[in-house]
Amino acid sequence: MDLGKLLGDSFGYTKDGLFGKPATWIVLIILGFLPAIPIMAGIIFFVPSLMTGAIPDISTMIGVFIIAFIVAILLAAFYAGYQVRILRGETPLPAVSGFGRLFSDGIRYIAIQVVYAIPVIIILAVTVGSSIMAAVSAGPDFEDLLPILGGVLFGVLVALVVGFIIGLFAIFGVVRFARTGSMGEAFNFRGIMTTIGRIGWGSYILALIVVVIIIVIAEVILGIIPYIGWFLQLIVSPLITIFYSRFIALLYDSAGEAAPPGEPAP
Repeated sequence: MDLGKLLGDSFGYTKDGLFGKPATWIVLIILGFLPAIPIMAGIIFFVPSLMTGAIPDISTMIGVFIIAFIVAILLAAFYAGYQVRILRGETPLPAVSGFGRLFSDGIRYIAIQVVYAIPVIIILAVTVGSSIMAAVSAGPDFEDLLPILGGVLFGVLVALVVGFIIGLFAIFGVVRFARTGSMGEAFNFRGIMTTIGRIGWGSYILALIVVVIIIVIAEVILGIIPYIGWFLQLIVSPLITIFYSRFIALLYDSAGEAAPPGEPAP
């Protein structure tokens, strides 16, 4: 694995794909923003009541935001489906077209991510959730809250460790789904371990750390720009998404192994 080559190819792929196709860039910005619309609409729904000082009904509030969340996921599927195309290894950068296929791929992509996240969700629910309930019962006594706070920190720490380990499999699991079209391949842990083993676990983790650091630095720089930082993040988000997805696709191909059933050999 040549990390410098992977990064250079990913930068070039992103630059050539977007800077030469402003229409594609604009459509991706719109697709990336779509999930925020139902959430914003849910918030706006309660503004008139809050302005009059009335407290919204809790059940109504929960219902509105559940609906908004579901709609947001459905809208996010189009953007996720485009990521699947890049992970599939399509070159040059594909056009944003075939929205039915984008939606189908995106929904399955999101479903795979949710399944991988279940262990982390369970850990947080058991540890952090139970600690919060204990804190409510304990009252304001600070000495009684200390062991509860320790339980919360322990739960978060365990969830982070488990999430990191699961993430190592989830990243290539999604690539296997993109290459084969089979959701089952996303959970072919033996195949995923074989691919990572060919790259080298140390090299694989190092590559992920490097790409995450690059993305975090870019996000932080944009985020600290006053007034327009959020707008620049929206504009640049397709660049970051494409760069990351292309990098993961190339990292997977760097294993140089025979492709799983239904996938062309790299």
